[in-house]
Amino acid sequence: MKRIIALACALVLIGAIGAAAQPKVSEKQEVAIFALGYTGWNIPYEALGTIDIKIQKVFVDLGRFTVIGMTQRFASPDVGQFIDTLRKAKEASFVIPEKYQFGEAILTEAEFQRLTGAFVIAVPVVTNFATGYNGKSFTWETSVKTAVSFIDASAGTLIGIAEMDTSGSDKQSQNQSIMNAIDGIPMQLQYEIRKIPQFQINTRVLTASGGEIKLQLGANMGIRKGDEYSVISGGMVEGFKDEREVGLIVIKDVGAEVSTGQVLYSGVKMSKDVALREIARLGIDTEPFFHAVIGERLDVPLDPDGEGTLNSLVGFRGIASRGFYGVRPYAAFEVPLNGMRNYFTAFMVPINVLVGAEYRMNLGRLSVTPYAGVGASYIYVTELVTGYSADTSDTYLFHVGAQAFLNLSFLVTRDVRIFVEGGAEGWLSLSDLFTNYGGIGGGAGVSIKF
Repeated sequence: MKRIIALACALVLIGAIGAAAQPKVSEKQEVAIFALGYTGWNIPYEALGTIDIKIQKVFVDLGRFTVIGMTQRFASPDVGQFIDTLRKAKEASFVIPEKYQFGEAILTEAEFQRLTGAFVIAVPVVTNFATGYNGKSFTWETSVKTAVSFIDASAGTLIGIAEMDTSGSDKQSQNQSIMNAIDGIPMQLQYEIRKIPQFQINTRVLTASGGEIKLQLGANMGIRKGDEYSVISGGMVEGFKDEREVGLIVIKDVGAEVSTGQVLYSGVKMSKDVALREIARLGIDTEPFFHAVIGERLDVPLDPDGEGTLNSLVGFRGIASRGFYGVRPYAAFEVPLNGMRNYFTAFMVPINVLVGAEYRMNLGRLSVTPYAGVGASYIYVTELVTGYSADTSDTYLFHVGAQAFLNLSFLVTRDVRIFVEGGAEGWLSLSDLFTNYGGIGGGAGVSIKF
């Protein structure tokens, strides 16, 4: 009997040690989402309905939540009162009323009890709304500031606040400018939610082979291609958290419950049960760059300063990273510096706009990326005396062109790459105001992940 008891104790101890050593793996959380509060702001009713749908869709698309929709709307001052009531509801002496009123929002006893059973409560509120006509740019412009308060229903405490500041414009319609501002909310809200530690995905390595791993969780928790995860080392020391990031994983394929990741670097050996934690990204790699192109030079006819063969261009690329691996789309703009001109008090800047795709091959910290795109150019004009500014993008294009480059980059930190690249680009003039230009060239820049 003593041997049986000892064996049972040993098995329990081994199980406890194994459970303690196993990294935390995230599970779905239940979230109750209130309708958008807008007290004090004159917002079109159809816009409110659109925002409500977009906010709820963000939580559904994230995949890590079970969503409960609420129809009540809170004003900004009512959020604190609601949190205080949630906290009091945990006290034994609290008397449950038949109805709860928070400003204009009324909750029945049954609705309140349902909320206290949720893990998280989300309360979105408009904190600023402005729309009007800009006489200088001749456009309708709208700006919307929205804040979503996240409340721990079990404790009645504020977990965090996601704040979004979006804007939109339209030359013909005020309502369209409002809708354009609303369209910017989902992407920002997803990012803000994923930044809150309680909502970030924690998972573990299932298997590792060479530079690839299999990790627990996939589409069932909203993991997407291009997502990045930190390799976490350490644990608890004397009751204190002692963790550090020692590596970086990028997701290259997503299954229903298991995903495949590529190891970009790691300070620990990748093996079963190594802990991983989601890195919140907006989903755009931003790349300011400089190019020097030798060949036919951009010139203004009859301009004596237009002689030479070197074109200097500064630009900016935005590359979609979340949802993509390998082939990734990009948009870019660049300014040929020798094409900038000053006429009396007017200043003219030619701007090339391009769209294209790249194919990134990750070799640890090093990446090799060929890319190509096509585009067109317009002129941005400012007048110093009157303050007038406009562009010709919707009335006249001055060039069409294409580019192809090979990019070689190195991951310096988790968030920053430096790169050099070489290739060619050419631009065909559509106007007598400018000439053709382009040739072979190269450049360098920095890539910052957002």
